[in-house]
Amino acid sequence: MTVSDRFVYGDLAGPEASLCIEFSARTDGVLLSALPDASVSHASSAPATELSPAASDPAGSTDPADTAPLWQLSIEHGSLVLRAAGRVLDMEDTYGVAFGTPHTLVLTFASPAFPASPVSVDSVSGSGVSDAASSAGFGTRVYLDGYQVFSCTADLRPPAGSALETSAMLTSLTTHPRALAAADVCARYTCPLPDVEFSAAYVSAPDVAAVRALSCGTLHTRMRVRGRGQKGTVLAASTGGREVLSLSVDETGFLYRVCVRGTWEEFRAEGFWTDGNFHDVVVRAFRGAIDIYVDGFLALHQPGQHFFAEAGSAAEDIDAIWIGQNSTGERLFGEVRNGGIYTYPLTDGQIAALAHREPLTTTALFDSGYEGSASYRIPSLVTTPSGVLIAGADQRLVNSNDTPNEIHFVIRRSLDGGQTWQPLQTVIAYPSGPDGPSVDGPSTIDSCMVVDTLSKEHPGRITVLVDHFPGGVGFANATKERGTDDAGRLLLEDRDGSRYALNPDGSVDGHLEYHVAPDGFVTKNGTPAGNIHWKQGLDPAESLLTLRTSFLVEVHSDDDGATWSQPRYIDWMLREDWMKFLGTGPGCGIQLHHGPHAGRLLIPYYCCGENPVMNASGMLISDDGGETWRRGQCVFESDVDISNFEDNRFVSSESTCVELADGSVLTFFRNQHPSGRIGTAISHDGGETWQNASFDAAVPDIFSQPNALSLGDDRVLFANASLMRPYRGCGVLRLSEDGGRTWARSRCVQPYHYVYQCMVLRPDGDIGLLWERETAGVYYTRVPRGWFE
Repeated sequence: MTVSDRFVYGDLAGPEASLCIEFSARTDGVLLSALPDASVSHASSAPATELSPAASDPAGSTDPADTAPLWQLSIEHGSLVLRAAGRVLDMEDTYGVAFGTPHTLVLTFASPAFPASPVSVDSVSGSGVSDAASSAGFGTRVYLDGYQVFSCTADLRPPAGSALETSAMLTSLTTHPRALAAADVCARYTCPLPDVEFSAAYVSAPDVAAVRALSCGTLHTRMRVRGRGQKGTVLAASTGGREVLSLSVDETGFLYRVCVRGTWEEFRAEGFWTDGNFHDVVVRAFRGAIDIYVDGFLALHQPGQHFFAEAGSAAEDIDAIWIGQNSTGERLFGEVRNGGIYTYPLTDGQIAALAHREPLTTTALFDSGYEGSASYRIPSLVTTPSGVLIAGADQRLVNSNDTPNEIHFVIRRSLDGGQTWQPLQTVIAYPSGPDGPSVDGPSTIDSCMVVDTLSKEHPGRITVLVDHFPGGVGFANATKERGTDDAGRLLLEDRDGSRYALNPDGSVDGHLEYHVAPDGFVTKNGTPAGNIHWKQGLDPAESLLTLRTSFLVEVHSDDDGATWSQPRYIDWMLREDWMKFLGTGPGCGIQLHHGPHAGRLLIPYYCCGENPVMNASGMLISDDGGETWRRGQCVFESDVDISNFEDNRFVSSESTCVELADGSVLTFFRNQHPSGRIGTAISHDGGETWQNASFDAAVPDIFSQPNALSLGDDRVLFANASLMRPYRGCGVLRLSEDGGRTWARSRCVQPYHYVYQCMVLRPDGDIGLLWERETAGVYYTRVPRGWFE
């Protein structure tokens, strides 16, 4: 490493702090390291307002371990990576920071007010809760070029008393004794000026020559048309009087066109921007694609990196660039106020800064390494009548895979509307095998929560339905049979294949020698005899096991999630003989508020017969506050035999639903339809049956879980991962003002890695969004209602 300077700090040792870095890099390498420094006491509490130079070598350091970095921030494969406290934050969505251009990086830290230790759990159900105070400490947030790009549950600041060693790529390093808020970080950032700035209706010949060879870069204009029906060309480029590149606007959106080897390649960002207002429009050619951003939000990502160099032909370079008109002089019905061309790809933060987009704040709630777990997935989220937010997730202890895998159902609660979050609570955790957590452990997966605010039976109750698999069993290898009898008792099987029912008191029908504890441990005549939930053959003392199938489990809380009931098996009420699987559509259910079915609880489900990819979805229905449940019809149940069909056009998988103003229920479902669009259907009988199944041409579906939220008066907010990049990504929120028939506005909340999500209305009227970055973790973002105005 080339070392330009070396510092020792003291100020980062407070309850919260910020570390601000400016850098310019052309290659991978270490930006900043924290090294042991023998000349400084590790208990140092020197003032944090300044950084003081340290000696070039730690005194008396001879062991390589004594000089190994304690903390390191680097660029690897073109993206930022932070290694600290046993964590590795691979911020792969920051790719593009090594083009030799200036960037500003801000890391903010806030220590949790509770110890990093698991909450004790009573038996299988998480009735144990932490006595620790709520945490104002969010851990770590990372901002690049003014906007947040990553977060972590752990406080990953450089260790107190270490020496910060900088590389030549750093141009500035400062600290602050508080955690800067997103608005503060945004306000401090100044976006770079373009390499070619627009100052007339055309670009000068030298500037045209400077950009015509660009195959990668960014084009920005701030423009408007003068009202509805107005349109025209925003920018055009030509060669020999022949137009070969253009950006135009009309009532359908923005169209970027490039003539590549005689063929026009078109990139259309659909939307309504002919409203007379100014809009910041950015076209970025980068990573094999064209990205179009409008007002700081990604509106299109389409393969084909075609920029000025690709326009025209090999024999003719671009010789003219026109602003606010096409190459023949036909002018825009509006104006281009300013803009320019950057000879490099701007980051998402820089693009947002051009538009002065309102920043969001994201907090990591469950991420890799938190409470010692390898991964977390599958967000679920509700707001209770008293305003408590409850966020749920799969805690995947060993790796990020689905079942078979050891997975617990865990939650975190916020008592102040999402500002701060309580420690992790384990709600359901079946015991690990005799050798500890493993991929062969039992699992609970895909939680779905619903809140009862109307019923007389359990007002305020939070009910969770979640899938359960015994050890070594998952969706693919579960047997096609129900694991409970008609009274809801678990069926147990001994080594000889004989079956017995497990009574609520732990006794086994007809076999007094057995007793099963609430956590599944078996004794035979007082001697340990395995666990009913473990993988078959795992324990030499094994005696009785649950059937090797899937189960549906219910738990509930009557005190805002502070304590929870023991798991209750309810698949006996729902599962039919033809079903190989019946499970939840994860996220959240709803309670109906209008019409004859007011008070009814609905939770999405999907099921399958022998063919596990031919899924069928509908709603689980409870009219008594969650005491009993029945299965409503699947979306296509009147069109095909859902127990045995082989047509992707009728697949409906994980789903979500909202109630409309007239009391009807609208569902959106993940599917395998060749259209690649989200499926919708309507129910006029409270989720019992479905009509008008169709596929919304305006909303992509990449076979990923959707979520929807009613905002009242037929205003519906819909969210899903809408693009394969080729990973699942591009989380978009869409607002409908007419019950899902059309979509008035859309906002891309996360352009890159994004998979499942769940939304709630916060007590202050804003949106709470709980979403996942595939295997990295589950994150909470507050989305202001003003985003959609």
